[in-house]
Amino acid sequence: MSGDGDPFTRAEHDTRATVAAPWWATAAPLQRQQALIARLVSLPDRSWWMYGAWARWYRWHPADGRWFPCSPPRGTMVRRSARPAQPGLSPPPIPAEILPAGPDFAYDHGPPLALAGRPVSGALLYRLRSVIQEAALAPPMDYPLGWSYFLHGTPSTIAATWSAMLWCASVPVFDPDLDSGGSPGLLGLWEPYLAQPFDDHGRLRWLVPPLLRTVIGLYAERMRAGRADAAGQIVRCMVMTAQALRDDPRFKVRASALLSIIEPLQANPALDHRSLPYGDEAMEREWTSRCPPALGTTLFADTAPGERFQMAVYDLAEALRPMCGDPESTAFTEPRYAAVALLAADMAGYRPDLAAPIGNWLDPELRGLLSDVIGQPGHGLRRLWPSRGRLPEDFRPADTDTALKALSAAAAVDFAWCRLAHGIPIPPDGFTVPDAFAAALDALAAKPATGEASEV
Repeated sequence: MSGDGDPFTRAEHDTRATVAAPWWATAAPLQRQQALIARLVSLPDRSWWMYGAWARWYRWHPADGRWFPCSPPRGTMVRRSARPAQPGLSPPPIPAEILPAGPDFAYDHGPPLALAGRPVSGALLYRLRSVIQEAALAPPMDYPLGWSYFLHGTPSTIAATWSAMLWCASVPVFDPDLDSGGSPGLLGLWEPYLAQPFDDHGRLRWLVPPLLRTVIGLYAERMRAGRADAAGQIVRCMVMTAQALRDDPRFKVRASALLSIIEPLQANPALDHRSLPYGDEAMEREWTSRCPPALGTTLFADTAPGERFQMAVYDLAEALRPMCGDPESTAFTEPRYAAVALLAADMAGYRPDLAAPIGNWLDPELRGLLSDVIGQPGHGLRRLWPSRGRLPEDFRPADTDTALKALSAAAAVDFAWCRLAHGIPIPPDGFTVPDAFAAALDALAAKPATGEASEV
């Protein structure tokens, strides 16, 4: 075991070393459980922590008896009070689903990133413009589209490129100010085909990503109509769109996942024939089965919205770490508490009645905290809430990189809990917290440069 750092740091280091060992890939779940028991960490509050699947920490609390993804404590004193599993302690059983698989540790997904801060490159726009121009040449009679979102007569190939773009976006929140330079930006490439202009009531432009089943539907409709040639062209449009987007880090991970699913159809058009008679759900199972294990989290929004929400809250806590103060100080705010406070801010302004059902996906401590912050006007964590569109003075990002990551993670949480609540719509004006981070990003970007510009 590494002798450096606190028990959490050592447990993470040693778990990574164990998962990277050659025997891990073929080990049975029981063998993996036995290997990781010694890597568990306990705190005086009787909670247990484990570094597990998807390279995330999981928390077990005796009040509930279940494991939940949970960003670990960052305060120095709390981390030092942790103890590794030792003889005489009785750690809880480790469920197989939170055991690292191996590939989930190997792929660096990076933080979720919205389409803000900087525009997409001119090279990417050029490639996408060529793809869309080719898609627009498809005869509408051969590629019928019944979506009211697009103008009548728009071929489904255009919808295929649009759906692929939105599905591939890590966080499909767009800064309309990036498109104000005269030439059309990313979304402007599709604007000639839309039935209505973009509805820009809020600071940011929110576009709800389609479910994978919706993307599949465009392809499946042509297959069932006996037009395998047209179905192949729809897949080709999606592939070219994802290939163009993959060079941008804000699309890279999900574009890679989509390509792994649909590129095999170009080599073998009959790949999904056996599932066609059983409906789009059966075909969705075929598609998701082709996604590599390392990219499995990209499918959570489609197949496991509860787990997607948990991961989003985790990511928000990690994004807020630089803003939470000195971990050595008694004034330090645990990032996971800050994340729940900001979740509460957006829920309180839109659907406070959903605190209980949404909170059920959080561990017992954070679940209670969410209800308390929403229900108690004098709660201390409300000091982190934005006021008049601005973050409090002592809770603002210090640089554009931190601001963008926090904006993106907060927006991802809002998408996730709205999806979890049976797909309730995003409010027309967006949400308060991402808007506040957008304002902070604007203010930081307007400052004269004092050093090297941060890269997304």
